[in-house]
Amino acid sequence: MKPVFHNDSPIGQAVGRLLELVGLNILWVLCCLPVVTAGASTCALHFVLSPLRNEDEEAFRCFFRSFRRNFKQATLLWLLVLVLGLLLALCLRIVSFWTGTARTAGIVFFCAPALLLLMLAGYGFPLLAQFDIPTRRLIEDSLLLSLAHFPRTLLVISAMLLPAVVLYFLPSLIVCVLFIWAPVGFSLTVLLIERILEPVLAPYRDTP
Repeated sequence: MKPVFHNDSPIGQAVGRLLELVGLNILWVLCCLPVVTAGASTCALHFVLSPLRNEDEEAFRCFFRSFRRNFKQATLLWLLVLVLGLLLALCLRIVSFWTGTARTAGIVFFCAPALLLLMLAGYGFPLLAQFDIPTRRLIEDSLLLSLAHFPRTLLVISAMLLPAVVLYFLPSLIVCVLFIWAPVGFSLTVLLIERILEPVLAPYRDTP
């Protein structure tokens, strides 16, 4: 009989997987600290947790290989998302000082580009992690796929925004959320997004 925590046992594999996710989560946070490298770090995390990763390859080595390979495009995509996101946040902040119908109309007006930006971020990094694709086409395909698979897109956006929504509506849970999120939350989010998008992206991996 094999020991319970033997590497080949279900519990041993689960513990090993959890420790790997914790390590990747810490690595992702460290690589995001310069801010400008957050895009390449996110793309690398998607690659490591995607079906394209060779399971025999060490996770950290795989992470840095993807980080170097996609650094330029991932950084461009990240800066685009960051700048547009800051502009939208500023506009929504200004609109929040309005009153009545004008405030409601302003919020609705800016919700559409905010949704498109979330769709671009939700699909852009997984696509870049798995496919060799020009930047302009990356943006176009991200938006087209997100619209074509809108129910899954809503799941992706929900996974991305869940911690912020929980903290906004239930601020008393901040300790619980941070206790889970700090060590492994980002890795779990990317893993969940990869599982949600797998049926969407799989057919294209077999297409030249």
